Amino acid sequence: MPFTVPTRTKRVEVGLNAARRFEPSLSSGAHLGLELVSLADQGKCMEKEAADAHTAGAEGLSRDSLSERIYARLRLALMTGVYESGARLNIRGLAAHYETSPTPVREAIMQLVREGALELRLGHQPRVPVLTIPQYIKIRETRAPLERLAAELAAVNATDSLLEKLRASHQRFVQAEKEMKWKEALAANQEFHFAIYRASDNEILVGIIENLWLLAGPFINNQYPHVRRASLEVHPHLMIMDALSRKSPSEAGELAVRDLREGSYLILENLKSEGSTAASVRKKRKTLSVVP
Repeated sequence: MPFTVPTRTKRVEVGLNAARRFEPSLSSGAHLGLELVSLADQGKCMEKEAADAHTAGAEGLSRDSLSERIYARLRLALMTGVYESGARLNIRGLAAHYETSPTPVREAIMQLVREGALELRLGHQPRVPVLTIPQYIKIRETRAPLERLAAELAAVNATDSLLEKLRASHQRFVQAEKEMKWKEALAANQEFHFAIYRASDNEILVGIIENLWLLAGPFINNQYPHVRRASLEVHPHLMIMDALSRKSPSEAGELAVRDLREGSYLILENLKSEGSTAASVRKKRKTLSVVP
């Protein structure tokens, strides 16, 4: 079919139609401006959302960090016998003490409940568990080989700096006992032993030992005033330091266990004596109650 060249009139019509097709785009400057404003608004919204997310994340991190610090302080307090067996912890009171909201305190408490260091019953405040004597003995027997190993490893790594730290801790321990400041004495004793255990350079071993001290701390606190030993002419601490200074692993391990067992035996003997006295009093009261 032969090609037909459009007439002038048709060419004009084609040109006008083409112009009309492009007219909306060419005349949409206002629409384009609105679209740009809309994009700018969206950008501002995105920036605000990002800032809000960052702030929320920072607050969450801060709360988590605060909860961890409270947890660490409560954990240490339980290990060193600040809380006695059966003591109840008031979450709002602790929140006021730490100058924070109850939420991070509650989170720290729940972590300690999961570890068995506290117990929580529905409708009650968290409470420090009351160990039975068989439970205490099981904890002691679990501690013995672990603390022996930690002391042996520490003897290999012993330094003058460690020995200086131990001497300072022991001196605080002796002074606290002389002044009958039992909680301070327990804290100094814990500081002494864990300086040794951390020198083992085995954080997993130290963590397990800490958990066991966590369980036994309140129980020991109840008995400590009756079993103090700082007045001994040659305290086990001094013998342990001597073994460490000579880098004698087997001797350091043996002395660490000896210190544990001797203290434990004194606690159990005191409990036995208290039990006998209580039984005698009950028997006497029963006798008096039946006298005519």
